[in-house]
Amino acid sequence: MKSRFIEIDLLRTLAIVMMVIYHTGYDLAFFHGFDFNPLTGGWKLLARSTATLFLLLVGISFVISWERNPRFTKILKRGLTILAFGMLITFVTYFWAPETYIRFGILHMIGVSMMLLPFFRKMREFNALIGLVILLSTATILNSKFLILNSELFLPFGITPPNFLSLDYYPLLPWFGVVLIGLALGDFFYIRSKRIPKPTNRILKLLSFPGKHALIIYLIHQPIIIISLSFIFTLYKFP
Repeated sequence: MKSRFIEIDLLRTLAIVMMVIYHTGYDLAFFHGFDFNPLTGGWKLLARSTATLFLLLVGISFVISWERNPRFTKILKRGLTILAFGMLITFVTYFWAPETYIRFGILHMIGVSMMLLPFFRKMREFNALIGLVILLSTATILNSKFLILNSELFLPFGITPPNFLSLDYYPLLPWFGVVLIGLALGDFFYIRSKRIPKPTNRILKLLSFPGKHALIIYLIHQPIIIISLSFIFTLYKFP
């Protein structure tokens, strides 16, 4: 088994903690009537920061994996697997919340991004510039009056129909720009600098454990939060 970089797993653990905090707040507001809006202000910043950290780590982790074993079929299989889980969430949320079900959420974004990244690998640190261009230009392009389309076919590219709502929406534009910046960071810190894995202590290994299982935690955390909150509010008869 290849040695892992402990800091990557620790950062994933941090992102998981941020995600759980945000979704707990979201559930408290929308399911239990707490008087705050998790879609604005600091809550929105927390959600965006969490997604940014996850997507940066997608790019960084791809570089490490690709340098160890540059097989497109392996990356394709991994990307399709994550995309399939994203489609499963689409299916579930379609029946649970048909007006706001997830069409192209964070898992769709990560799955498609992983399949695109091999085509950008040779650009190395130049990917940071490409990513910044995508991030800076997307707002102007997508806000153009010429891109108002009454179709959901263009959702992966950030083009939404009027009155579009979704529980989770992370289109390629602008979010693939974040992944490309992660790709550049991975090349700079782990390839150019010849970073190698180092032994670590038990506490850090324990803290990194959730980060090693981020996908399964992502899939199960919301049902666990919803059930736990419902149990607590029923048990203690909170308003």
